[in-house]
Amino acid sequence: IVGLTAGYLRGRVDAVTSLLVDVALAFPGLVLLIAVRATFGNSMFVFIVLFALTSIPPYARIVRGATFALAERDFVDAASSLGARRRRILLHELAPNIVLPVLSFAFIGFALVIVAEGGLAFIGLSLDELTWGLLIADGAGEIAEHPHLALIPATVMFLTILAFNLVGDGLRRRSAPREVVTRRRLVAGPPAPDRDRAPTVGDRADDAVLRIADLHTTLHTPDGDVRAVEGVSLGVRRGETLAVVGESGSGKTMILRSIVGAFPLADVTRSGDVEVAGVDMLRAPAATIRSTLGTRIGMVSQNPLTALNPVRRIEHQLVEPMLVHGRLDRTEAHARALDLLRRVGIPAPERRLRDYPHQLSGGMRQRVTIAIALANEPDLLLADEPTTALDVTVQAQILRLLADLQREQGMAMVLVTHDLAVVRGSADRVAIVYGGRVVETGATDTIFSAPRHRYTVALLRSVPDLSLPPHSELEVIDGLPPSLLHPPTGCRFAPRCDAATDRCRTEEPPTTTTSDGTHRFRCHHPVEQPIGTSSSSAVAHADPVDAGTASVAIGDEGSA
Repeated sequence: IVGLTAGYLRGRVDAVTSLLVDVALAFPGLVLLIAVRATFGNSMFVFIVLFALTSIPPYARIVRGATFALAERDFVDAASSLGARRRRILLHELAPNIVLPVLSFAFIGFALVIVAEGGLAFIGLSLDELTWGLLIADGAGEIAEHPHLALIPATVMFLTILAFNLVGDGLRRRSAPREVVTRRRLVAGPPAPDRDRAPTVGDRADDAVLRIADLHTTLHTPDGDVRAVEGVSLGVRRGETLAVVGESGSGKTMILRSIVGAFPLADVTRSGDVEVAGVDMLRAPAATIRSTLGTRIGMVSQNPLTALNPVRRIEHQLVEPMLVHGRLDRTEAHARALDLLRRVGIPAPERRLRDYPHQLSGGMRQRVTIAIALANEPDLLLADEPTTALDVTVQAQILRLLADLQREQGMAMVLVTHDLAVVRGSADRVAIVYGGRVVETGATDTIFSAPRHRYTVALLRSVPDLSLPPHSELEVIDGLPPSLLHPPTGCRFAPRCDAATDRCRTEEPPTTTTSDGTHRFRCHHPVEQPIGTSSSSAVAHADPVDAGTASVAIGDEGSA
């Protein structure tokens, strides 16, 4: 209660509470124990009350720190904006988030109390009751002839303390629900079969930077195996941009994570082939993979606030990749950091180098993450929804910046997004991802003017048409994406597809390639349509539906 109140109310309440807590923590506990024993005697009740009171300051300090962080979260602001009283916010919003971490600390505290009591008994300040500490002290004098008299109670005390620590550690894991397992293990499975090692669409040239063939990524969790990526084959040439498009949860980000091998705490198995500039990212020695990450590969995360270290200055985070890989000395790295900030359009770069991430706006933080990704002039840039949390004007600036930097350095780029307007203006080729699989891939103009997979058509129809009258009903894709823990058999889009048949629900569709080899799709009943002059006409004639609700206004750059 003390820590929650101080951490949430702050101001004078926090100042007074912190002062009292600091004074209490500074008071020598052993002196207090001796004084209380001399005054009240060896009473177990007094002993318990004393330890309870002396435990309040450390608990208050821990809870106060946790509350400081939680009080800045959006769900607290939302509760406050809905008119919730402070008491309700403390009890219903903050306290449930702190109970498990504090209980974990409490179990460790129980073990410390047992150790403290044992130490007091060993030096002669024992309680009136028979305790393990007293047994150890009594047996210490006979340890030469009868060692079991001291070792048995000491062993029991050790096992009890160990049990408390294990329970506390288990509660800590319960307080971190995003940790799917307690260990981290990254395993590389067998390479892709010879039939899947043929060049994929877009990587036929010798300057291919990224080659992915029959990539499978499985996360082994307590609830079962999550097949996050299944049978993905892609390629990107130097200077080319590949957009990976799909709904949230379709597996877009997991494809990028599979390339670099960066996953949450999980037991992960990857199989197939992933090559970046000739380096096998699944089976190469760890030192080779580390030297490739940050030099040949740069990555821009979708949330720059969490991607940047909040307690380190921008300069340190920009300079570190150059120093770690030994490309430049500190003076040269500092000069390049200034140049990178200028190139990404950050004003007053000398001053910004001394700033912390929280002192920058969202757009500037994203520019900093781009600068960090480009620190060692990579051959491949992986951009994971780099404009998600930005307003439209800043989105356009970031996209133009990425395009300009790509042209300057000749990089290949993989752009993960769910914004089809971004794809139309930024990508050379598009890969449509659904349920961990690439269901269609081809040139951007082809995907927008002549989509073949039913899911691609549904995505295009879902784009709002600005030419429709006000209050017109928007097109949506009914249903939800499939669970990758228990995916459906056959075509994974079949449960949401109006054209699905029994064959779609039982048989996985094969990959079909057009005669020119640039357009691939996996669908039993592909859309038959001529290549139109705009996405609107193509989608409107893709299926026997009402053209008024099916048309989309993404054919022109302006309406996009």
